[in-house]
Amino acid sequence: MTPSLGFSLLGVATLATTVSAQHWPLPEGYHRFAPRADGFRWQKCGSRECSRFEVPLDWADPSAGKASLAVSRYKATKQPRLGTIFVNPGGPGGSGVELIQDGNAVKISEASGGQYDIFSWDPRGIGETVPRADCFATATEENLFWEGTIPRAGLEARGNFTDQVDIDAFYEQVDEVDVLLEELGKRCVAYSPDTFQYIGSAAAVRDMIAMHDVLEGSNKPIDYWGLSYVFPERVGRVVLDGVVDPERWANQPSYQKWVVKPESTDEAFNGFVTACAAAGPSGCAIATKNSSPETVRKFVSDLIDMAYYYKRKMGRSARYGSAYVRSRVYSGMYGPSDWPSLAKQLVGIHEFLQNATSTPSSTQTKRSPDTRFIDILPRQSTNNTSGNQPAIDYAFQGVTCADALDAGNTTTKDVFDFLVYTTRAVSPMFGPAWGDAGFYCHRWPVRAVERFTGPWNKKLANPILVIGNEADPVTPYISAKKVADRLGDSAILIQQDDYGHTSLAMHSNW
Repeated sequence: MTPSLGFSLLGVATLATTVSAQHWPLPEGYHRFAPRADGFRWQKCGSRECSRFEVPLDWADPSAGKASLAVSRYKATKQPRLGTIFVNPGGPGGSGVELIQDGNAVKISEASGGQYDIFSWDPRGIGETVPRADCFATATEENLFWEGTIPRAGLEARGNFTDQVDIDAFYEQVDEVDVLLEELGKRCVAYSPDTFQYIGSAAAVRDMIAMHDVLEGSNKPIDYWGLSYVFPERVGRVVLDGVVDPERWANQPSYQKWVVKPESTDEAFNGFVTACAAAGPSGCAIATKNSSPETVRKFVSDLIDMAYYYKRKMGRSARYGSAYVRSRVYSGMYGPSDWPSLAKQLVGIHEFLQNATSTPSSTQTKRSPDTRFIDILPRQSTNNTSGNQPAIDYAFQGVTCADALDAGNTTTKDVFDFLVYTTRAVSPMFGPAWGDAGFYCHRWPVRAVERFTGPWNKKLANPILVIGNEADPVTPYISAKKVADRLGDSAILIQQDDYGHTSLAMHSNW
């Protein structure tokens, strides 16, 4: 792999978009238990088309009511039109509507020859689809619920997490986090009643089948970019890109999924430090004239330590801590196009911490880093000041736990123990992070009314393409290989020699 700075990012399977979807109004008089409307009623929304599509909440029990899916498509630009490619927004929790509304729909269309409609939707619980997986009315309410705890503030640690002070402080939160996780589940079910048991992967696949049959007919195979195993006889042209190991996802304790991500993220981080050193100071804000990958790596490691000591000194009032820096570095590994911005952000944090720690009387408001470069995910912020803005949904946790194995006798201490193990045995850099929805599932009160748990080796109607990126921080190559190995002759495996999340995170050389 030859990493470089400045590549454009197109992550299809689990895409993170920045374009806000316009509001999708519900039909006048919409009611959950009213008869379902048939088909689509397309309307223009910019250069795209938008609609809603109604499906039963429970495909086995129509009396449970209905959901209204927000959908969007980018129409074929060339003739003859060959059909519809369904694109899964990923996440879980990603908005398919936003995927179509931003520039990625055009890129997918061009990559497939322009003769297909590119179609996606907000899966159940997500975005403009109703019902939503909401648990809080406002961001303020959510912030107060989590304030200062590990699921929101992160895990403060340095080195390989062997300092006894760190260990003691970490385990002191077990009981508090356990209570909060249980309370979260109760709150979600109360705030969005009769919702969370009807979301999940199996429901999403059935919804997609229903939409395909209306658009293309039930006798035509499904063309799809994403992940699906439930209807092997319906498989047409299918690409699985950014692949999760379904055996681990559905059949093993959910919190153990985290172990596969940090190791692959280390590989992506190797690419970052190598590219930064090669780019030099003109291309990477961290680099100096004589930088090497080792000096760039040391800068980031030292920055994590600086933030750690600053947080220990300032307590909950600290603007930054080691958890914040780690989470920003981790999210920056999604695509090399983000690496120049990541380097600038890390330098900004470094300047702030130097200033804050050089003078005992210095305050956090003095010489703040350039906020234009601060772009952290809402859940990773320790001081979200979004006031009475709506809280983000809990589809990430809801879908993950809807699909998850029943928790059995798993405890919150088991989850804490696993984080310590992952940090010490797998990745000191990325192991200590509350970074996976699987950490919530042992206290999540519901599972989906329909869960698919295999088999994962069915004979498919047509061979599918399985793509694994060698240094993917979210869906490691080993997961793609396991999927392809199980499918045997029904799969063709491509091992992509690149960095970032999904095969299109970097430009291909051909």
